[in-house]
Amino acid sequence: MCGIAAIIDYAKIEPKVEDIKSMTDLLAHRGPDGEGIYITSGVALGHRRLAIIDTAHRSDQPMNRSHLHLVFNGMIYNYVEIREELIALGESFLTESDTEVIIVAYETWGIEAFQKFNGMWAIILYDEQENKIIASRDRFGIKPLYYTTINNKIYFASEIKAFTIIEGWKPKINHPRLLEYLAFNMTDHTNETMFDKVYQLPKSHHAIIHLTTQKMSIVRYYDIKNNKPNDGSEFSELLSNAIKIRTRTDVPLATTLSGGLDSSSIVALMAHKINLKPETFTLAYPNHKLDESQYALLVNEKYNIPYKLISTTEEYLKKHIDNLVYSQDEPFTGATVMAQSNIYENIQLKGYKVVLGGQGGDEILCGYDKFSIGYFKEKVKRNTIQALKELYHFQKLKSFGIVDAIQSIIFYERNKKKKDISWYPLTTNQTTKRYVRNKENNIFEMSYNLLFGLGLSALLRYEDRNSMSYGVESRLPFMDYRLVEYCLNMSSDLKLKKGITKSILRETMKGIVPEGIINRKDKMGFVTPQNEWMNDNKDFYLKLASEALDNMPFVNREELEVKINIDNNLLWRVINTGKWINKFKVSA
Repeated sequence: MCGIAAIIDYAKIEPKVEDIKSMTDLLAHRGPDGEGIYITSGVALGHRRLAIIDTAHRSDQPMNRSHLHLVFNGMIYNYVEIREELIALGESFLTESDTEVIIVAYETWGIEAFQKFNGMWAIILYDEQENKIIASRDRFGIKPLYYTTINNKIYFASEIKAFTIIEGWKPKINHPRLLEYLAFNMTDHTNETMFDKVYQLPKSHHAIIHLTTQKMSIVRYYDIKNNKPNDGSEFSELLSNAIKIRTRTDVPLATTLSGGLDSSSIVALMAHKINLKPETFTLAYPNHKLDESQYALLVNEKYNIPYKLISTTEEYLKKHIDNLVYSQDEPFTGATVMAQSNIYENIQLKGYKVVLGGQGGDEILCGYDKFSIGYFKEKVKRNTIQALKELYHFQKLKSFGIVDAIQSIIFYERNKKKKDISWYPLTTNQTTKRYVRNKENNIFEMSYNLLFGLGLSALLRYEDRNSMSYGVESRLPFMDYRLVEYCLNMSSDLKLKKGITKSILRETMKGIVPEGIINRKDKMGFVTPQNEWMNDNKDFYLKLASEALDNMPFVNREELEVKINIDNNLLWRVINTGKWINKFKVSA
């Protein structure tokens, strides 16, 4: 896990050492264990290393082999198996690292090598012989990679802040993206960012830059097809293996444990199947209705696992909000991001460099209540009576009536563009296309949209920035591409049954995860008492919002001030936007 940067000059002028080093210096938090630079005519690669696998200097980056030069952020979990395959083909290795496996695999199989990788990555590879650059991002965008073009040079970096030292950098607001955030709480769902002309390399894509022709093409290399449903028989083994290969590390390992089913399953399976009991870190709000730590303790006590409870306070938020705005690069959705950051701060303080977490389980196993809508649509086409029975079970568990359930379906189907956005001076024509929901006629389409559209991408950005701010590598077993493909094509009845979400995971974990967790029907998510904090100290937050609006002359201030008085979520986003504009000196 590291920070990477690159400069590609089409004029073939050799980039300055100080330019690439200045970029990587701003990424030092991602890689506190070492740094390296490779420069040649027209190309500079920079790296900050967080040493996890083969921590010796022989595995430092940029890594060079013959005509290939590589910088890499991430982890290839099946590097051991690929290495063995390459050795059988006659290849030799100088290190024990997954980085060298990438470069030898590319040398052997070309760009098809990426199809073999099971992991998370952002890779920049310079093929000197072919005179081309290949930039690649993992299947689900767990690892970030941004790019921008200034003065006929292309710049890549793990975080946008690395661009701020570039000569000619003039940050401007991308207004359609900022409107989406302010009005609809939408982030990270396109390749655009809130900075104008700064882009994310899309997940599941390569960017291939031909230096001779000075052209860049962005090519998709991975997708998930809606195939014939499977029977779920391989689920348990796939999940166990996804966890096991993510425990490969040469440095100390910990886990995050929320008390929910996903993280509890990871921790319990580690203890039950591979006899590994790393310390757990849990967010706790003693004597508060949002506190889930009592569930986490059930797992810790069952397997005698060491643990640490962390209570995040409003004072912590006030103290750290400016740092969080900077570390996240773009405005974020709420105080839960701050609470997650606090957990990683504590993990670093205890000396851990690798953490396993439960992100992704809800998206692939129908953990959100809204999945009942897709399930109902599937059923009603085949068997109306069965569909109504399922709707009955759902509303009974959630304690509201059938009419309310049907209304929730209708509400969900409404187009978001109908929301009043008159306080933001953009025409309807400029905004209409951005809020049309992708088709969601079944469970597969709903999961697919969360993985590749609006949903998971923002959570992964928060996870990456929060963990890497403290030099910690976060690994996500539920995002193993084999498991994701299998779960998306699993029969819907195995994921949702009689109104109960994640049915197959609950069944699989019986006897492994404490029953008190398996039988939970209340889904909290990763939450904080943000609403209470803002209500109890409204004047303080309104003052922050007033300061923020001083930096936002492009909105109708009077109209927006009325709205933020009654909507704490919008109030938060306005505060965050103002601080972001100020921190990064972004012009309107």
